[in-house]
Amino acid sequence: MATIGLELVDAALVAVRDGARVATSPGVALLDPQQLLVGEAAAAAARLRPVFATDRFWADLAADSLAQASGPPVSHADLAHAHLAQLWSALSRPGDDVVLAVPGTMRLHQIGLALGIARSIAMPVAGIVDAAVAACAVVPAHATVLHLDVQLHQAVLTELHGASLLRRRRVDIAPRAGLKVMHGAWAQLVSEAMVRRTRFDPLHQAAAEQQLYQRLPGWLDVLATQDAIDVTIEADAGSFTATLRREQFALAAEAWYAQLIELVHAGRHAGEFATLALSSRAAALPALRERLAALGDIELITLPDTAAAAAAAARAGEIATGATPALVTALQRSQPVAATGGRMPRSRGASCPTHVILDGHAHAIGEHPLVLGLGEDDPALAAGRWLVLTGPAAGISHSHCTLMRRGGSVVVRDHSRYGTFVNGERVEGEAAVGAGDWLRIGTPGIVLELVAVT
Repeated sequence: MATIGLELVDAALVAVRDGARVATSPGVALLDPQQLLVGEAAAAAARLRPVFATDRFWADLAADSLAQASGPPVSHADLAHAHLAQLWSALSRPGDDVVLAVPGTMRLHQIGLALGIARSIAMPVAGIVDAAVAACAVVPAHATVLHLDVQLHQAVLTELHGASLLRRRRVDIAPRAGLKVMHGAWAQLVSEAMVRRTRFDPLHQAAAEQQLYQRLPGWLDVLATQDAIDVTIEADAGSFTATLRREQFALAAEAWYAQLIELVHAGRHAGEFATLALSSRAAALPALRERLAALGDIELITLPDTAAAAAAAARAGEIATGATPALVTALQRSQPVAATGGRMPRSRGASCPTHVILDGHAHAIGEHPLVLGLGEDDPALAAGRWLVLTGPAAGISHSHCTLMRRGGSVVVRDHSRYGTFVNGERVEGEAAVGAGDWLRIGTPGIVLELVAVT
C-alpha cells in the first residue's frame, strides 16, 4: 500500500511511488477507427497518421463532443478517461491511493471532471494540490518564488510567496508559447539543415518525420550541455546527418522565448529577491536558462521532472482533505527561506550598451541614430543609420523605433503604432536602456538584445 503522486498536465502524466518515477505517459490520443490509442502508443504513431491524432484533451478538458468526420461521438473527457484508465491499470496495486498535482490553469469544473473520471475507474484520490506549490514547497528558495512551466500548448508562470507557508498568489500564461509550436519550429530547422546538406527532407516522409519528433527531446537534452549536435535520421535511402548549433535552436524559438521572458519579468517585483524555479520542461529549452539568468534579481533553480508528483506523494498527509478532495494552494515549506540580505539593486541596465544583437549579429550603436524597421521610407529619419528587420512583419512599422546616444546613456524612441517594448514594458515616447535589456518589436515579435562590448 502506497500513495502515488500523479501530475496531470497536457504534455504527459507523470506518476511517482516511493520517491521513484513509475510512469510517464504522453498526453496524446489516436482516434483510429479500429482502435483508440493513448499515451506512448499514440505518440509513436501520431506523425504516421496525423489526421487521427489529438493532444488537447487535458488542456481543454470538457464533456463536449469533438467534431470528427466518422466514428461515434467522443469528447476530451472520454480521451482523458481512456488515458487515465490505461495508466491506472498498469501501475495500481491493492490499497494504493493517489494525490493529484494539477497546473494552476486547471479550472475548478475541470478538476471536478477529473475527479469524476478518477471515481469511474476506481482510482481513490486522497487529495489535490497545485503542482507549482507542491514542487516549490520542498526546495530551498527565497520568500518569493516564480515557477515557470512550459506545457504542450502554453507556458504558465505561478507566483508563490511566504516565509513559512508557501501560498499561490497568481497565475499568468503565455497562451502560444508551448512545447508543440516550438518543437514544430525545431523540426523545420532540422529539416532545412538536412536539405541543405544532403537533399533529404525528413518532413516529406511520414516515417522519417515520426523519427525526427521522437528523437528531438534527446537532442535537446544533449544541447543542454553542448554547443552543437549531429542530428541523424535513418531512412530507406540511407542515414542522413546534419550539424546544428544550440544558438540556432534558440533563434528559431526567439519569438516564444520573448514571451517567456516577458512572463517572468511581469511576475517580478522591482528590487526584490526571488527564486525562479524552472520545470524540467522549461529547463530543456536550449539557451533559455541563460536568457532568463540575464534578467537579474533572481536565483535560478531547475526542478527534476518528477518534482510535482514526488512532492504530492510525500506531502499527502497535509494535502488530503477528507472524503471530498479540495484543491490545496498553500503548503508549509520544508526548507528554510534563503537569506536575502535586504533588497537587491537591479543588475540590468547597469552599463551603457554599445551594440544591439539581431539574429546573432552585433550592430554598433554609434554617434548617429540607429533606426529599426521594415524599410527606409521615412525622410525625417533618413539622416540616421538603418537596421532593416526581416521575419514576421505583423505589428512592425517601416520606421518602428530609434536607438540613439544621449550624453553618457542610450535611449530608445518609439515611432510605431503597435509599440516597442523594453523587458516586456511598453515604451511611452522614449526610455533609457542598458546592457542586458531586451527590445521586442512586433507580434509575436522580433527580439533584440542590448549588450556592452568592452
